[in-house]
Amino acid sequence: MYRHILVPTDGSLVSARAEKAAIDVAKKYRASITAVHVVAPYSPLALGEIGGLGPAPLSPDEYRVLAEKRGKAVLKRVVARARRAKVGADTILVTSDSPSEALVNAARETGCDLIVMGSSSRVGIERIFIGSVSSEVLSATRIATLICH
Repeated sequence: MYRHILVPTDGSLVSARAEKAAIDVAKKYRASITAVHVVAPYSPLALGEIGGLGPAPLSPDEYRVLAEKRGKAVLKRVVARARRAKVGADTILVTSDSPSEALVNAARETGCDLIVMGSSSRVGIERIFIGSVSSEVLSATRIATLICH
């Protein structure tokens, strides 16, 4: 049924649930997975996300190195989890100011036929101002998508 599954991850508990679901589906259908981590471009908001707003904020180069190191560590964990389940896994690390667009492009470019991703279930005013990457992905692709809470 499914041959290639995209699983976006940011290292959160919600992403971990999606990773597990993606690996379970991949194992059942003898599919492979591609784990993708999106790094936000350098900005005050991005610095805050990785803890780079200390007494001396990180420079753009320091931020890039730290964000890529964190992203690679997150992706390495997914690959290890997939290998333990005997599921083939590749990774993509991409920088984009639009995570949903980066995810849809990654799914299309790698020929994925399923996206399995987490959703933090933001509601109310938080959802209006922050948005929902999963909602944006759902509205931007025709690829089957499984949302894990």
